[in-house]
Amino acid sequence: MGSNISVKNDDNGSESVLGKVLDRKEVLEKIIDNSPVIAFLWKAEDTSEEKWPVEYVSGNVSLLGYTVEDFISGRLLYADIVHPDDLKMVGEALRQRCRQGGDFFDQEYRIILKSGDVRWVDERTYIQRDDAGNVTHYQGTIFDITEQKNNDLAFDEAVRKQRYLEDIINNSSTMVFLWRVEEFWPADYASENVSKLGYSAEDFVLGRIVYGDLIHSDDYGMVKDTLAEKCEDGSDNYTQEYRVITKDGKLLWVDEKTFILRDKDGNVTHFQGIVQDITKQKESEIALKVALEKQAELLDRKKALEKIINHSPVVAFLWRTDLEDEKELWPVEFVSDNITQFGYTVDDFLSGDLLYGNIINPEDLPEVQMELSDICREGGKVFVKEYRIRTKSGGERWVEEQTFVQRNDEGVVTNYQGVIQDITERKEKGC
Repeated sequence: MGSNISVKNDDNGSESVLGKVLDRKEVLEKIIDNSPVIAFLWKAEDTSEEKWPVEYVSGNVSLLGYTVEDFISGRLLYADIVHPDDLKMVGEALRQRCRQGGDFFDQEYRIILKSGDVRWVDERTYIQRDDAGNVTHYQGTIFDITEQKNNDLAFDEAVRKQRYLEDIINNSSTMVFLWRVEEFWPADYASENVSKLGYSAEDFVLGRIVYGDLIHSDDYGMVKDTLAEKCEDGSDNYTQEYRVITKDGKLLWVDEKTFILRDKDGNVTHFQGIVQDITKQKESEIALKVALEKQAELLDRKKALEKIINHSPVVAFLWRTDLEDEKELWPVEFVSDNITQFGYTVDDFLSGDLLYGNIINPEDLPEVQMELSDICREGGKVFVKEYRIRTKSGGERWVEEQTFVQRNDEGVVTNYQGVIQDITERKEKGC
């Protein structure tokens, strides 16, 4: 196509400064006019509020609804199509780049099409200077990024307020918070089910109560220090357990999964907390651990369990683990003599002819395997589960299992030590 700017020679026959910039203009025109990238050459102005008069624009400016003549004639300045809400920002950013001596400028902003529609563009511009270092022109391109930008904005908004929070079911046992990066963690959002703490979501959002005030005084320092450490080391999320005090003074154990939200520069902006009440599990864990520690002080593990359990309805087991098999069936290393209440003998299990998984109801077995595997993988210590087992005579009984997951010094699971108790009568009564 023909040029929309002429290149003049001076009296000595040398090309002008503008000619040097545009000596490949015709090649660029052929490439650019058939692409979504629109090329511009803007004249620099020695003023605090540049309007960027256009000395050259590629023919595909028609993508914006304008013609080359609209700009080259001077009837339309480039600043006229920059969105008013972005114009000051673009001007200041460009001036700062020029003052810093930069030779490249990259900025995203909105422009207004001739139709009145608003589009996002990514401008990438080369800052031209004369021999004295004065800025004379800006040679660059703009590229429509509206679809990408809209997707980014929609995603950011969903992440910030909705996607992480509003989709959480308020009737679940999981409480959700969005905390600001301030002392005691005031909340920008709290799920409605924080009522289990004795407060409403509004109490947290309006600042009538801050989350840090609920944390047990003996645990607050640990919670605060762990959060600071994770922010410092660049972690995106982590989990910790601690105690909180409800409005009526009740102590609850909670498991908090914290997501650390950062802006594009890596600065922490918010903390998203998913808080689960684990009081029952924690009390079971503590009780079981204390019991096992006391037993270990008296006798070795097997003898202690035999002495205590063989005269009780609670059957004790020590199962060997096989973490490489998610469908492990738990070979038995120890079982108390009172396993006879289900028709089996100790030797049935210790001989290896019968694995514990063999007596679990086939309908319940996959769920037991999956939940125990999840607890081991997540570093859990206690497994509590109700399920059915088959007796040797072919009958079926409901049992409750409470098991302590044993690990070596490296944290690798080695054994499961636990008890099962017949709860069939309770189940049949619907308790």
